[in-house]
Amino acid sequence: MQSIRIRTDENQRELLEHGTMQFPLTVTHDHLNDYYERYVCCHWHEELEIPVIVHGKIRYQVKKHSFDLNPGDGIVINSRVPHTIMPLGDEEPVILTTIFSPSLLYGTPASAIYQNLLSPYMNTPELAGILLQEHEVETMKEIDALYQEAALGVELRIKGMLCNLFYDLLSRRRYMLSPVKASKEESLSRLRILLDAIHENYAQQLSLTELASKISVSKEGCCRFFKSMTGKTISQYLEDYRVSQGILLLQEEQYSIMQVSYLVGFGNPGRFSAAFARRMNCTPSQYRKKMKDM
Repeated sequence: MQSIRIRTDENQRELLEHGTMQFPLTVTHDHLNDYYERYVCCHWHEELEIPVIVHGKIRYQVKKHSFDLNPGDGIVINSRVPHTIMPLGDEEPVILTTIFSPSLLYGTPASAIYQNLLSPYMNTPELAGILLQEHEVETMKEIDALYQEAALGVELRIKGMLCNLFYDLLSRRRYMLSPVKASKEESLSRLRILLDAIHENYAQQLSLTELASKISVSKEGCCRFFKSMTGKTISQYLEDYRVSQGILLLQEEQYSIMQVSYLVGFGNPGRFSAAFARRMNCTPSQYRKKMKDM
């Protein structure tokens, strides 16, 4: 059996996408013995990660802090935080790992949840790793059971449980949150202008010059502003939105995949297929077949 290795880029960012655009969450049972040298190399990702130790003893190196975890322990690893996983002892380590996009909790970057809670949390270095309490570990086990069951509406139940968990985590640490003030109404208004322009014109070739002119800043200033407010570049957000609109069209029978790719603003079907696969872990044709078989 081939050993698993975490694939990263030159900056140690993990290349694997977790979950799909429709539900950006995955739950896995990871056996550390399956990894190369029983070790997960240093990596990071935009998603939040919550591992719970099922068996064995494991050390999580989260930035400069070491967390030695026993069975029944759990930890929340913040977005964009480098971390390494290694076993302690000879027992086979097994980890229940839940990884999900922060957007599952806050919705859109213009929301009060993002501006007042999630953004300050994700920008607080002291909250790189948060140990879970016993009842919070039980919540993650319940989420695992729901995820495996895959019943109707399970996504809504899981989202609700995670929202409650993070409310408890962050409300207990509200005085630790980044002192960065919530965005002023003027900044939120400018963000809404940009988002509205993207949502209304995503199927066309969007000009950065035109976008920047809508909020009276330079192209460079527009890019910096959008990244600071959303955590994404304009091109990343636009591609995400185009794929999300493509998902809706693929569920209809009246358009071919080639037509869908042009209707949502991709220059050719190959670019659409590649962007779609990065977010949905399948090609547009595989997704359409899956919808027909349901």
